[in-house]
Amino acid sequence: MKKPFVVAIAGCSGSGKTTFSKALLEDLSDLKVEVLSTDRFFNRPLPKMISPLNGKEYDDYNCPESLNFEAFYEAAREITSRTDLDVVIFEGLTVLYFEELRELEDLKIYMDLDPEIRMYRRIVRNMAAGRGTMEEIADFYLHSAKYAETKHFLSTKLHADIVLNGHNFLEKGKDIVEGYIRANLD
Repeated sequence: MKKPFVVAIAGCSGSGKTTFSKALLEDLSDLKVEVLSTDRFFNRPLPKMISPLNGKEYDDYNCPESLNFEAFYEAAREITSRTDLDVVIFEGLTVLYFEELRELEDLKIYMDLDPEIRMYRRIVRNMAAGRGTMEEIADFYLHSAKYAETKHFLSTKLHADIVLNGHNFLEKGKDIVEGYIRANLD
């Protein structure tokens, strides 16, 4: 029975996960591809965290418990069992964190990028979406997101088959990944 080839794209906020997923989806447009993003599976209400840097309480989007793991895992198992798909892309901060997800994944990619550039991308993205001022976004990143990502997710890079430069991935990196996927289709 044919099963889809499963690609995991992980990395910290602003590293290029979503951009890379969209570019890969476009390059594989001749195939049947679905993207499953963890952003659709946040727990509500979100867990809280107290920043060790300033003592403030923040919504914690950047911890394993922010993901409704049961719902995401159920969706992941369902989509990876579909015989009408060629490729499935799991995209999000936590897709390399959980062993159960890694067992479903054929190719594990980690998008790596300096924290300063990631913070800049977050500021630009969130300001464009009307999600706060530059100061509010930078404060949240520095006192919450960066701390939580370091605590929980930087080490998931060790589970990756490929680590891509989040600053320059739309050329050779994307072509290499696309070639690998095509070479490994059932």
